[in-house]
Amino acid sequence: MSPRGVPVDPVERADRILDAAARLLLRYGHDRTTITDIAREAGIAKGSVYAHWRSRDRLFLALLRREQAALLRQIRDRLRDAGRPADLELLLAECVRAYQRSPLVAAVLTRNTEILGGLARAAAEEGTPSGGVTELVATLRAAGLVRTDRTLPEQVTVLSAVFLGYFLTAPLMPEEFRVPDDAVPELVADATWRALRRPEPLSPAEVAETDRAVRDHVARALTIAEERLAAALGAEVTA
Repeated sequence: MSPRGVPVDPVERADRILDAAARLLLRYGHDRTTITDIAREAGIAKGSVYAHWRSRDRLFLALLRREQAALLRQIRDRLRDAGRPADLELLLAECVRAYQRSPLVAAVLTRNTEILGGLARAAAEEGTPSGGVTELVATLRAAGLVRTDRTLPEQVTVLSAVFLGYFLTAPLMPEEFRVPDDAVPELVADATWRALRRPEPLSPAEVAETDRAVRDHVARALTIAEERLAAALGAEVTA
């Protein structure tokens, strides 16, 4: 119940708390954000925060799981609305766009301790749902849908260097070498795809097989992310 005797929806209250925590993490960072700060930002009593999460890091982990699930929903929806069969190049471009819009998930990707503190390592070690894009590359290799004259570790090295490299180096680039944010997804995807695509064009059947593999991969990752989020919320949220 609220102080005025109005019933409180615990799910709505949990979302308010997580929204407040997100704003404060990005503004002040992990070490300078307290439960008291979050309660004040959310406009609720401190005890109401503890009614949902028993510790600050449990709250932050729930927030990161919510952001991860939201990011994967964005990617799924963008692939659905693309108007073309999905492939690895399209997936990579949409991943970059999603991370650009999700600074907290990008902070996990880059292990940004200024924003996430010690939680950066724990969140990164929890892993990307469904093994990340490495699992997808392995699936496409096994079906002969990408080049196989390079080893999987070599291909993952290139993919990681380009994808992660952008997020690590973008803040360090001199102004004269900065590229508009909306141009980056295609640049990163094109550079990576050139290192992974096979010389021979895919047949229509192979295009369809690639499309299924990419969409199934995102769907599995989203299912796992939503299960993790439900566990982070359901285990803690009380009426």
